Amino acid sequence: MQEKTLTGGRSYYLDIARTIAIISISLNHAVNRTYDNYFGQMEEFQESSYLSSLLKSVVTVFSHLGVPLFLMISGALLLHKRMETADDVKRFYRHNLLELFITAEIWYFIMYWFVFFDGISSGYWEAGLADTLLGCVKTMLFLDQITMGSMWYMPMILCLYTTIPFAAMLVKKFSLKILSLPLILVFLRMFVLPLVNSLLAGLNLDTMYSATVREANICSMYYVYVFAGYAVSEGKLSGLHTRTVAALTALVFAVCCGYQLWLYAGPADLMVDYEHPGIVLCAMGLLELLRRGAEHLRGLRPVVTYLAKISFGVYFIHILIMSLLEWNMNFDGWARSLKLLFLEGVSVGGSILLIALFSGIPFCRRRMFGIKG
Repeated sequence: MQEKTLTGGRSYYLDIARTIAIISISLNHAVNRTYDNYFGQMEEFQESSYLSSLLKSVVTVFSHLGVPLFLMISGALLLHKRMETADDVKRFYRHNLLELFITAEIWYFIMYWFVFFDGISSGYWEAGLADTLLGCVKTMLFLDQITMGSMWYMPMILCLYTTIPFAAMLVKKFSLKILSLPLILVFLRMFVLPLVNSLLAGLNLDTMYSATVREANICSMYYVYVFAGYAVSEGKLSGLHTRTVAALTALVFAVCCGYQLWLYAGPADLMVDYEHPGIVLCAMGLLELLRRGAEHLRGLRPVVTYLAKISFGVYFIHILIMSLLEWNMNFDGWARSLKLLFLEGVSVGGSILLIALFSGIPFCRRRMFGIKG
């Protein structure tokens, strides 16, 4: 089922998913600047009220749905593309991969110098002119990159885009049922094994399991999300009643939040991350519910469509605004929930404002913000 759109050549349920995804991703960065999500989780848990820790768990789990949703959207759209000839593949590389690469390079350049000027003003940048210029070149060549943490996504999605044409050929030639064996292997290695290890760590046991089958031997775990998005767009979950999908999605989300809360109480500093099976199921369930119920939100279509169009630009800009806020404001005495909402609201709102101001410039609109049409 090709993803035909409701209006203006766009699929509305995917636009809603994009909007939710960019809110989730920006919230993830706000969460990590508000709470101790990587170091000192147990200490923060002991010092916080149960309600505060529960809120932190819910927000943390929700903030890990954004990247999976973006990858599922890619699967829903790109695996339907016609990839039958060499010209089809060349066309995809020219119009999709190359444009994505150019946008990534522009933002690597901007973010490198953003980090540089912060380093100069803070006194921690010690490299000379030659090393500084070389560092910029190396960053843009994906070598020893000095950039914002959020840019980890770009090498991953660029690598996926190089292989998307061949994945599209596979789903045209074979059914998803035939492709299930390698996908199950990836799921077991990249999702189930980390879950088992996090359970063992949460129980404060020394036993950890590793697999001799490495991720490079099979494929990126992120392809699970790409194929999951394609499966949803093909209606593979249509046999389930909507209430069943909603109940299961809510249940898995609640279990993930409870599991995250349990992890906070332990010394391991672990999170429900992208390799958690529950995140896969939650993202799939949410996308399926949006596919079925998007028309119930048709009153929001103008706002949602606009936010979806600028979501890529928001992805790049919000982290810069958020960093400036954190570096230049004193949040001592702020309630964590207030700081979280402030960082999220100002960074996303500021991004929308900047895009509105500069999207009239063709270079900014297409190359920096990725707005087409």
